[in-house]
Amino acid sequence: AAGPAAAGAAARETSEGGERGALPSLNGISPPLASMNRSVRVNGFQSPLTTQQIMAFALVLSSSACAFGLLFPFAPKGAERQALISTYSFLFVVGFAAMIYTEVVDPVRKQACDVGALDRNRLVCQYCDNEKEMKSTTKHCHLCNKCISHFDHHCIFLNTCVGARNYWSFFLLITTIVILQILHICYQIQLLVRLGDDNSAVVDRVDASALTKEAYMALAGVFLVFPVVVLASVGSLLAFHIYIKSIGTTTFLWIKAKRRMRLEHKNAAAERKREMQRTEEEERQKISAEQQQADQKNLAERFVTDVTQVSEGINAQKLQETNV
Repeated sequence: AAGPAAAGAAARETSEGGERGALPSLNGISPPLASMNRSVRVNGFQSPLTTQQIMAFALVLSSSACAFGLLFPFAPKGAERQALISTYSFLFVVGFAAMIYTEVVDPVRKQACDVGALDRNRLVCQYCDNEKEMKSTTKHCHLCNKCISHFDHHCIFLNTCVGARNYWSFFLLITTIVILQILHICYQIQLLVRLGDDNSAVVDRVDASALTKEAYMALAGVFLVFPVVVLASVGSLLAFHIYIKSIGTTTFLWIKAKRRMRLEHKNAAAERKREMQRTEEEERQKISAEQQQADQKNLAERFVTDVTQVSEGINAQKLQETNV
């Protein structure tokens, strides 16, 4: 129920809050903020629901409706059909239960609240009125108005934060969604191929319905858009979470690391530019100094030449006067 925009949503939420959720306490006192007076979102079903949340529910349910309406009724009778329905139904129930759990559970973990016992160098949340101790993986979500332990991201499609308590149910959710869409797409294409080859079992199922062969193929082709869209969005999200888990991080920490890398690259580029400017300036000064030295040398040479010529003229004049 969440597309790749979940990582983008985490980035936007991170931009709104930045890293301001973790600041050193000053004598155990954090500044009073307006956010302390806002209500805390307990779970994803707490109003107001988001448009993305409603759209996600509608898209997943539409994809499942297509499976139950255009896939199962036209599958050949027998063990193949029973295996398909049983596998799809089991995965759907598991995924739906994981979605409900992810949205219902409060991702907040109880943390130390005794600010007086904390060291001055420890971090506490400046937004929570109970001044919870902050860890490096904890972040204050400004959409839910609470601190989330092992914060991964705020999922706009589930209308809740994903953290330590509900991350693996979220991972199970997107995994089952991907498997369901792959199962749906592959078997739907297989049915269309069988129908195109005039497979008797599939043709008999279509003829027994109110649809013609051509109408079913057109309708099934059009409604393949739903599982394809879901697979493209959630599949990319699953691949991203497999990647960040393989390197032992979270979406939030990955975004922070990327921002830090961009900042370091920007600073390094700026430093290289300043170094180039300094080098060019030093080169210009060197050339200017060499030019000045050359000019002074030429001026000295001309002065010596002029003095010599004058001296020779005077000597020549004296010689003439002596001869006379």
